[in-house]
Amino acid sequence: MRPVVEPRIVALACVLVLAVAGCGTGARSDDAAAVSERFHAALESGDGQAACDELSEETASKLEQEEKKPCEKAILEVEIPKGGTVTVNGVEMRSAYIGVAQGSTDFLDEGPEGWEVSAAGCRATTPDHPYECELED
Repeated sequence: MRPVVEPRIVALACVLVLAVAGCGTGARSDDAAAVSERFHAALESGDGQAACDELSEETASKLEQEEKKPCEKAILEVEIPKGGTVTVNGVEMRSAYIGVAQGSTDFLDEGPEGWEVSAAGCRATTPDHPYECELED
């Protein structure tokens, strides 16, 4: 014989789970969006070091290797929108996407020190290759 589950209890459990999950996701999403906004604000003000501080180690290293310059100089030469307001964001596990008002998208990864930009200046292309990025690891 199967136990009878009271519908009120199921509904209450669902509400509690969604509330807890929503709070965590919202705060994490806001944290990721703040990193993206700081990154673009640093680019707008010409502060290459501050922009590089928001990058993942892998992304900064790849940029230096490709441009054969320190990150703080190379980042200012990459064609990434300067400044910008976050228009859409989302978090999935330890990754985030941030849509910027200028029409580009940033991708972030959550590491031990918090959110870091792993790709920036990304634009949608085709279904087979959904994004092409100016900067990525």
